[in-house]
Amino acid sequence: MKSNEYIKELYTKVNSLLGEIDKEVSDAITKQKKENNTLLINEKIKLLKDICNGENLNFDELKHKYLNEKEKKYIKEKVETFKVSNESLLDTFESNGHTYFYENKEDGIIYHKNTNNIVGVIKNGEPIFE
Repeated sequence: MKSNEYIKELYTKVNSLLGEIDKEVSDAITKQKKENNTLLINEKIKLLKDICNGENLNFDELKHKYLNEKEKKYIKEKVETFKVSNESLLDTFESNGHTYFYENKEDGIIYHKNTNNIVGVIKNGEPIFE
């Protein structure tokens, strides 16, 4: 009768392994479906944008007319917004008839306004040109 107990134990192990395999396959299928949907949505959006650019049409109007809610939501999620404060990121000064931008800190970099090239640094509050 030991073989019956061994078969029951083996049956339980096999069912457990099959359950794990089934879950992994199901997860992989779900992940692949999501990736495929994302690729499909990206291609639809790209095609719609190309058509709008080529035919001088309004993308927003066609988006609302032809894309479903899931695709519209996807477009909104992909748009990244950020707020810009009113404070300047760089300060300016003039020297020898040229305007420069600089980081107002020790070892701050100085940029030429017209070329955006680095032309010096701020040392002890004074501009040092290279």
